[in-house]
Amino acid sequence: MGSTLGTDAPRAAAPTDIRLLAPAVGTWLCTAVLLGSQSTTALTTGAALLGCALVLSPALRLPSSDLWVTPVLAVLVCAAAGALAVGARLAGVEASPVAELAERESGVTSEVVVSLDPRPRDGDALPGRVEHVIEAHTVWVASDGERSRSRVPVVLLTSGPEWGGLVPGTTVELSGRLVPAEEPGLVRGLVLVRGPPEDVEPPGTPRMLAEVARERLRDAAASLPEPANALLPAMVVGDVSELADATAEDFRDTGMTHLLTVSGANLAVLTGVALGFGRWFGWPPWLTASAGAVTIAVFILVARAEPSVLRAAVMGGIALLALALGRRRAGFTALAASVVGLLLFDPSLARSYGFALSVLATAGILVLAPGWRDAWSARLPRWLAEAVAVALAAHVGCVPVLVLLSAEVSWIAVPANVLASPVTPVATMGGFVVMGLALVWPAAAAVVVWLPGVAVIGVGAVATHAARVPHGAFSWRDDFLGVVAAAVLVLVFLTARGRVRRVLCALGVVVVVVPVLLHWLAPPWPPAGWTVVACDVGQGDAFVLSLGDGRALLVDTGARPTLVDGCLRDLGVRSLALLVLTHGDVDHDGAVAGVLAGRASGAALVPGGYDSPEAERELAESSVPLRTAEAGQRWEVGPWHLDVLWPRGGARDSNDNSVVLLARWVPPPDSSARPMTALLTGDIEEPAQRALRGEHAIRGVDLLKTPHHGAKTQDADFLTATRPRVTITSVGEDNPHGHPDPGTWSLLTSLTRASYRTDLHGDIAVVPGPDGPEVAVRATSQE
Repeated sequence: MGSTLGTDAPRAAAPTDIRLLAPAVGTWLCTAVLLGSQSTTALTTGAALLGCALVLSPALRLPSSDLWVTPVLAVLVCAAAGALAVGARLAGVEASPVAELAERESGVTSEVVVSLDPRPRDGDALPGRVEHVIEAHTVWVASDGERSRSRVPVVLLTSGPEWGGLVPGTTVELSGRLVPAEEPGLVRGLVLVRGPPEDVEPPGTPRMLAEVARERLRDAAASLPEPANALLPAMVVGDVSELADATAEDFRDTGMTHLLTVSGANLAVLTGVALGFGRWFGWPPWLTASAGAVTIAVFILVARAEPSVLRAAVMGGIALLALALGRRRAGFTALAASVVGLLLFDPSLARSYGFALSVLATAGILVLAPGWRDAWSARLPRWLAEAVAVALAAHVGCVPVLVLLSAEVSWIAVPANVLASPVTPVATMGGFVVMGLALVWPAAAAVVVWLPGVAVIGVGAVATHAARVPHGAFSWRDDFLGVVAAAVLVLVFLTARGRVRRVLCALGVVVVVVPVLLHWLAPPWPPAGWTVVACDVGQGDAFVLSLGDGRALLVDTGARPTLVDGCLRDLGVRSLALLVLTHGDVDHDGAVAGVLAGRASGAALVPGGYDSPEAERELAESSVPLRTAEAGQRWEVGPWHLDVLWPRGGARDSNDNSVVLLARWVPPPDSSARPMTALLTGDIEEPAQRALRGEHAIRGVDLLKTPHHGAKTQDADFLTATRPRVTITSVGEDNPHGHPDPGTWSLLTSLTRASYRTDLHGDIAVVPGPDGPEVAVRATSQE
C-alpha cells in the first residue's frame, strides 16, 4: 500500500490532482480487454485510437480546449499506446514457435529463465500431480530436432524438490510436453515438465546476493515461535515459502493479506530512512534522491518484481525524480503515472489481481484518508484517527476486487489492521536490519531478530484472534453483478452526507452486530462432553475422536488443509495420538498438511498397499511413523478401544481396501453416560460390506459413518444389520457425484430419524448420555 500519512498538525488538505486519472483508467481498460484478443485486433485498435486523436488535435486551438479536448486527447493517446504495447507483445508471442507447438501439444526441449519464485500448486494434493508452478520465459525451444530461438513467457508445471528452490534469473534446460494455456493472452504455453532441471546456470551476482539475504533472514527467524518464524520473512520480503496454510487463511479472513505481500508500505519505510539520512546530513536533493533510488533497486532485488512491488517502485521513482528536480510531490499524480508506465512496460499487469489491489489500496489512502483523518482528529487522538483512516480507506478502495477473490465482504479487516498498524513498521524495519546483520554476523542476527519478532508475534495474534470472530465477513456474489453492487454501495457511502450517511452507518452497525449477538446467544461449540465430531470438510471424511486435554484421534482428513485445520482448532485439538487414513483417495488423505500444521501425531494407521506419495511425504517430514492396519488388530488409546475389522486379504480396489474401525468409548468412572460404539467404514462398497455383515461386532452400533459418502453402491442388508442409533453421512454440498444417493438416504432415514449430513448440518458432534448418544450441530460455510 501507499506510504504512511504525515503526523504533523492538522491542516487543510490540498485538492487532489486527478488529471491523469482518466488516461490511467483508459489505458488499463483498453489493455485488459485487448489481452484476450489477437495482435491484429490490438494493433488495429491502437491505430484507430491514434487516428481519432489526430482528427481531434486541431481542436486544441479552441479557447475552451482545456475543459474537454486536452483530457480526451490524453485518454486517446494513452489508450492507443496501451493497445499498441499489447499488439506488439501479442505479435511476438504469435510469431514464436511456442504457440504452434502448444496447439499441437508437442513434446519439447527448451532452455528457460525463471522469472519469479516457484509457488506451490493450488488445490488438492493428488498423487503424481504438479507440485510447483513457475513463471519463466524461453531462450530457445526445440521439437522434432528443430531448435528455434524464442523469448516468450511460459508457465512451468513441475514436480520434484529440485524445482522448489530455483531463484529468479536461473537458467535451466528441461524436457516436457507443451500444452495451450487455459486463456488467451501473453502466456500461450504451459510446459508439463518431465524430470528434474538440467544444466542449471545460477543468476547473476546481485540476484544471488539477494537470495542469500532472504535465506539468512529465514535462518535468523527460525528461532522465533510458530507462526512468527514464517511471518517475519513474509512481512519483510514477501517470502511465504515457510508459511502454513492455516496462518495464510487467517490473514485472508481478516483482510491482512497485504502484510504478507510486499508493497508500498515496506518501501515507504526503507526510502523514508534513506531520505531521512539525506536530510540529516544536509545532502543536496539529487544525492538524497540517488540514495532513495539505490534503496528502491535493492528492494526490488530482494522482494522480487511482483506487481505490487513494481507499482510501489515506479511510484517511488517518480516521487524521487520530483524531489531531485525540486518539485513538490503529488501522490495521486505519481500513482496514475506509474499505472500508465507499468502497463506500457508489462501489459499483463492489467489482469493481475495483485496489481489491482495495490493500486486501489494506494488510491484509497491518497484520496480518502487525509480528509477522514482530519475530520476524526477532533474526536480521536490524531495517531488513532490516522490509523483508522488509512485502514478503512485502503479496505474501501479494494472492496470491488476483494469480492471477486473471496466472495465476501469483511468488516473485521478494519479493526484488525488498525490493531496491527502500530507494530507493522517495527516488524518491517527491524526485519530489514536483521537481514542486513545476518549477511555479516548470523549469530547476532539470531538474537536481534527477537526485536521485530515480538512485533510479528503481535501481528500474528491479531490475525489469529480476529479470524475467530464470528461473522467477521458476509457472503457476497463473486461475479460481475457482485462487483457492480459492491462498487455502487461504496460510492453511495462515500457521496452520502448528513442524515443519509448517519442512517447508512447505523444500518451497517446493525448488520454487523446482530449476527454476532445471535452467535454468542447460540449454544457453545464444541458441546461439553463431546466424543466424536464429524468435521464439515466438503466432499470428504474427517472424524475426530476426543481423548481430552487437547488430544484426539483423527480418522481421515478431507481434501482441504484449511478446513480440517480450522475444525481441529475450533475443537481445541493440539496433538493427535493416532491418525487413521482409511485409504489413499484425496478426499480422505489430501489434507495431511493441515492436520500436522503445528500438531504432532504419534503414528499413522494405513491399509496394506497404501500408495499416496503426497500424504506419505507430509508424514515423513513430520516424522510420523506408518503402521499397517490388518483385520484383528486392536488399539487402545485413552477411553477408546479400536478394533480393525477390515481390510482382509482379497480386497482389490482402493475403496474396498479401506480401513474399517469399530471404536468403543468407555466412560470415566464418575460419568453417568453409557458406553458408546462407532462404526467408521471409510469408502467400502458392496463386496466388503457383504463380507462384514456377518460380523457380530457391527450389530447394534450407536453411530454409523455411512460408507462412501452415501453412494449408491451399498449393501442394504449390511446397513440394516448395524441398527444404528445415529448415522452421519460426510458429503460435500452440490458435489458432482450425486452423493448421497436418494435411495441410500431413504434407507438411512428409515433406520433412524437421527440421520445427519455434513452438507445440510455442518459440523456434527456426538455426546454420550445416560440414555444414549445425543447430537449437536453447527452450521458452517465451506464456499
